[in-house]
Amino acid sequence: MLTQSNLWLAAQKLANIQMQYAKSGRTLNEAALCGAKDFVEWQHYPSNDLADANSGYEFYYHAHSADEMVDGEHGHFHVIKRDAKSFHHLVGIALDQKGLPTRLFTTNQWVTGEEMIDSDLVIKSLKGFEMVVKGRMAPVSNWVGALIQLFSAEIEKLIVGREQKIRLLEVECGGRENALNSRKHHVLTECKIDLLGRLSENLLVVNS
Repeated sequence: MLTQSNLWLAAQKLANIQMQYAKSGRTLNEAALCGAKDFVEWQHYPSNDLADANSGYEFYYHAHSADEMVDGEHGHFHVIKRDAKSFHHLVGIALDQKGLPTRLFTTNQWVTGEEMIDSDLVIKSLKGFEMVVKGRMAPVSNWVGALIQLFSAEIEKLIVGREQKIRLLEVECGGRENALNSRKHHVLTECKIDLLGRLSENLLVVNS
């Protein structure tokens, strides 16, 4: 569990990044495109994903075809932890057209091709999330890290819920392999979030 001071620091960092983009007339989703002029369905931004080879953490931003996108969403981040032989998905972060996060979610194994591991190991990777990134994508990376901290309780709940959902699907689909590769089951757990409300909560606590 993060301390209140850690939550305040994460809230302050995230708020500062949002304000800097707002002052420059840009949104976070525009920044996530890494300078690309066009936003092409299914393409990863940046094209080779943003990765920190030392820590093994990486993420990319993309959007599905219009008929598969949630109403009002612009695109979403997929946040990943990679080791020498495999990787696992930590969380998806959906943004609206204004560049504000609206939803967190987890996916089934076939969606990203990850190796599905126990929820406690995924949560351990989540708690250790830290990327060292330079250049134009550094603020985006810092934003992702701060958001993970600020909503860590919600993300952990989603990860545990995903494991529970998979157990139910094993019965429904006739085994674990069938469950993990069921095209009928894409997003396994999700929740809506209110960034501005969370920032207000944590920044006001310290200032009051």
